[in-house]
Amino acid sequence: MGGKKMKWKKLGRVYCPSEEDPYTHAMFPVVEVSDNERGRVRIYYTHRDKTNYGFPTYMDASIVDDKFSILYNHHEPIIEKAALGNFDDSGVNVTSIVKINGRKRFYYYGWNLGVTVPFRNSIGVAEEAGDGDMLKRLYAGPMMDRLKEFPNLCATPCVLKEGDAFKMWFASGEPWQFIDGKPAVACHIGYAESENGLDWKREKVPAVGHQGADHVVSTPCVLKDGDVYKMWYSYRGLKYRIGYAESADGRTFKRLDEKVGIGVSPGEWDSDMVCYPCVFDLQGKRYMIYCGNEYGKTGFGLAVLVEEST
Repeated sequence: MGGKKMKWKKLGRVYCPSEEDPYTHAMFPVVEVSDNERGRVRIYYTHRDKTNYGFPTYMDASIVDDKFSILYNHHEPIIEKAALGNFDDSGVNVTSIVKINGRKRFYYYGWNLGVTVPFRNSIGVAEEAGDGDMLKRLYAGPMMDRLKEFPNLCATPCVLKEGDAFKMWFASGEPWQFIDGKPAVACHIGYAESENGLDWKREKVPAVGHQGADHVVSTPCVLKDGDVYKMWYSYRGLKYRIGYAESADGRTFKRLDEKVGIGVSPGEWDSDMVCYPCVFDLQGKRYMIYCGNEYGKTGFGLAVLVEEST
């Protein structure tokens, strides 16, 4: 499985909070196509408030002839703050949405600030509350957390429903490292399966491991094209870049980062890093929404796939 080399045309930054706003960052965009014929999408993403608490919100937008227009931006949190001490009391980031019997289920990961290390992450799940835009946690505790054989954090879930089964790819933690005298998180992309999308069996073998000097591989976005699972993700040595991998079975992937076809742009809002990709199809085209510098503090932009070649 060699994969085709992609070429993405950047269409520019499409959203960034202003300095006057009471929140910063536009992180972890997740796109739901709401009306393909009219080019309408809903984008769930994460703001940070003045206390650095991260909360999910959404915007409605249209993409017609590669032109992006914001129709409505909600800005307000769509999930209540967790109780003090819970796994997600320091932030909630939605990273995947699955429709089950016409009802949306939201997979997210929670932040819990630490002392010996800056934070720990666990994976939670929520559904539409049925009253407006709010989400309701299915459990107060995490759906997936550290276990006997998995002693480190788990985060950034991406879930696909195939028939009666569910597949999840996620950031699977490794022992923290000290970089420049400070603790730095380390993780690869793990894989898990479920019959109900709530109780998961995790695989010990990484779906996507490390390459070169990177120590973080996370935020997977997986699409299935025919018989091939295609994954875009963030990886980091010094700074985040977007990577790409393919798999025939969804369990183990071959990294093809050199074929991803998108990188930083000198002097632009994404000059230092590109990260948190979400790839989706709309009106016969394939698009990517991704974040830029400072982990999304400079907002997110849009790119369109213009070429795939061997």
